[in-house]
Amino acid sequence: MRRPLPSASALVVRGQHVLLVKRGREPEPAKWSLPAGLVELGEKAEEAAVRETYEETGILVAVEALLGVYDLIEKSHHYIIICFSCRPIGGELRPGPDVEAARWFRLGELGRIELMSVTKEALRDAGILP
Repeated sequence: MRRPLPSASALVVRGQHVLLVKRGREPEPAKWSLPAGLVELGEKAEEAAVRETYEETGILVAVEALLGVYDLIEKSHHYIIICFSCRPIGGELRPGPDVEAARWFRLGELGRIELMSVTKEALRDAGILP
């Protein structure tokens, strides 16, 4: 029996910038998204958000709060994405092996780039996008 896959993501804001990665594979490849990935066995969702952010971007973060829970349902997969608001605490920006790029975007730029559907939802919930 197929089941939804638990995933964790991080909304990382630094001043007037938000941290995004360009997806290198499914779901929604080539779109920009919050750093995210599957929760590993025995790992708390908050820990997964911190780990995935570091692996995908080189940025160390501290979790501040739960932002929301989102469903990404595709033909072959159903991801339940637990999104946390985080603050950067160190590291150097560099794209990880699972992403095409990692970048700090000015908040005003977000309306001009192609964002993943759940990233748009999270940015709206955070009051960053209308």
